[in-house]
Amino acid sequence: MIMGDPASRIKEDVVAALHTVVDPCGLFNRSHVTIGELGMYRNIEVFEDRLEIELFLDDPSCSFAGQIMLDIRHAVGAVAGGRAVEMKIVVDDVWDEDRITEAGQRKLAAARAALLQSLSH
Repeated sequence: MIMGDPASRIKEDVVAALHTVVDPCGLFNRSHVTIGELGMYRNIEVFEDRLEIELFLDDPSCSFAGQIMLDIRHAVGAVAGGRAVEMKIVVDDVWDEDRITEAGQRKLAAARAALLQSLSH
């Protein structure tokens, strides 16, 4: 495992990339909230040949898990420096709404408000 400044810079780039990956449900609810904003990752490890990212699913039966992983692989691959991008689904803990960033909370609130407004007309 790579430690220190190089690993920190790579992890920062990975986190930034995760903030570009829109959660598929965010497309449907028009919030366009990202995996990063939802806090759907827990740990990022940097190795010479690969990156390992631990992912939460917001629902264990998420039918978009495969698409989310493909989108993450594409976004993170662009900053991985030629390393393979591997993901592991977290099974020893659960995702909850406390992991959502302030930006994510604002996007979700705005999408809810827009939906409620459209339903009231």
